[in-house]
Amino acid sequence: MIGKRIGYKRVSTDEQNPDSQLGGIELDKCFVEIETGFSVKNRHQLASLKDYVREDDIVFVECMDRLGRNGDDLDDIVEFLLAKGVEIRFVREGIILGKKNDLMSKLAYDMMKSFIHFFSALARERMMIGVRKAQKEGKYKGGKPLAQQKVLMIKEQLANTRKTKTQICKEIGISRASIYKYMKESKGI
Repeated sequence: MIGKRIGYKRVSTDEQNPDSQLGGIELDKCFVEIETGFSVKNRHQLASLKDYVREDDIVFVECMDRLGRNGDDLDDIVEFLLAKGVEIRFVREGIILGKKNDLMSKLAYDMMKSFIHFFSALARERMMIGVRKAQKEGKYKGGKPLAQQKVLMIKEQLANTRKTKTQICKEIGISRASIYKYMKESKGI
């Protein structure tokens, strides 16, 4: 059986362009995510991809950190896909994982995963140093702004449903503080 060629593209913010990923690769279907890679919690396109893939499909990802930024999440995703009989191709690293898993591919995957995990932890550490410094100087104003996609979802939910703010927050994957901040900034929508 010949499977489908499926792409997964992920960028962290609306300002980044996912079109720069997987250029020149012919795909039958592509899942595009605009969400940070630090957690898989709000990655709905990844969940859709996991539901969609079937045995003998090939999943193309530009590079490993697009699929996961920590070793545990990356391993969980890879193991899930491999258990479904899916081949995974990390284009930039040149790593292919699947039924014909050879020892060199597994070694390359494990080494690259270690680097991803290390640099992710290093970035978080640097961020926390900067936050603590900004807090001491009275310059820290809270978390990052909401992605435009989430702002539109909040606006639509507040205008068109009778759901509670807590229900809306759970569906969109934001905190209650974020929805109240949005409401304040948009002057009571």
